[in-house]
Amino acid sequence: MPAPSDSVAGVSGRLLWLDLARGFAVVSMVIAHTSPWGGVLSATEYLTAPWFALLVGISLLLAWEKAGAGAGVGSRSGVAGRFILANVARGLLLIILGEWLQGVYWQIDVVLQTLGLLTIVLAPLVVLVGSRPLVWAGVALVVAVVSPVLMDATRRWLAAGMASGGGVPGWLAWLADVAVTGANYRVTSFLAIAAAGIAATPALVGDGGMGRAGSGMGRGGSGMGRAGSGTDRSGSGSVRVDSGADPPAGPATGGVRGLLTAGSLLAAAAGAYLVGRLGPWGADAYSGTTPEILGAILLSLSATWVCAWLAATLGPRRVRAWLGAVVDTGRMALTAYTVQVLALAVIVRVWLGGGRDDHWAVMLSVIALCLTVSWAWLKVAPIGPLEWVLRLPGRMLARGVPVRA
Repeated sequence: MPAPSDSVAGVSGRLLWLDLARGFAVVSMVIAHTSPWGGVLSATEYLTAPWFALLVGISLLLAWEKAGAGAGVGSRSGVAGRFILANVARGLLLIILGEWLQGVYWQIDVVLQTLGLLTIVLAPLVVLVGSRPLVWAGVALVVAVVSPVLMDATRRWLAAGMASGGGVPGWLAWLADVAVTGANYRVTSFLAIAAAGIAATPALVGDGGMGRAGSGMGRGGSGMGRAGSGTDRSGSGSVRVDSGADPPAGPATGGVRGLLTAGSLLAAAAGAYLVGRLGPWGADAYSGTTPEILGAILLSLSATWVCAWLAATLGPRRVRAWLGAVVDTGRMALTAYTVQVLALAVIVRVWLGGGRDDHWAVMLSVIALCLTVSWAWLKVAPIGPLEWVLRLPGRMLARGVPVRA
């Protein structure tokens, strides 16, 4: 997701609404981690992680569309191979970073491992399916139905293995946790959400933006928190378009139409959660039930549509003037996410004596830190430090240098 800061390289040509969405997703993540109060702020528990997964899907499709558009017929298979390998490498880097951060700070469930594995799984699917909204919508619906069944079956299998005394290998237990059975995050749930984001991308970007825009994480990382990773024609992770101006969002995102779309998606999300709560399935945040997954899809789509509507309504100049720090945070979302986790670890150990991090002062100070670090860094550097690392696999593959494990 890295791209030059306006202060360094003038108008960057990045998808402004996508950076804005990533930036707000980071802010939402801090609130979900540290808010001392429920109420409306508890909505971040339902929104944040699914939003990152949705942005991973959008980012990967845009990256592949740009990479494919820049390749001739004969070289398309080579581009596809580099795209998949680069994203596998980026996914592994996210998993390694996530495991390290989880060891550093125990009070949150770090999402990067799940987003990293999602990136590895999703990249070849994006190459295979491409921009086919109806196919992706079908994938989202099917996976939303199958995911809780698979989650329950795998949990029973693991429990039976433990009860028999045989257990399961540690690596397999870890993989099952990240992919299917996690208490909070699962690749299966995220895959449905990312597929829905891919299905909505043509409407968000518009016909003129497909094939021109590339986008990476920051992520999922990555939508962050990336977690999605992007590629330019050479395979490096980048969120740029070829022109020097900010590309417009799709026509469905602006004006009254865009606002009505966002509102309709929000109302539909509320309906999905209500059905889950009234029925036998449940719809609590992170539960992984079908109503919760569908609600998360609709809620994160609504939030993304609001960002696209803001960008279309306010225009690039006013978005940068009023929300520039949020946009910069979106441009280096993986770095900002990491800053958040490390800051919380220091605050809890040094000032809170190991106590809980749910305090207003902690929440507001960490949000301010993430925004300030991102804004200040991009004043002097063209790209976030971790975003630069995530670009390396694509650049190495583009130059014919093998990626060593």
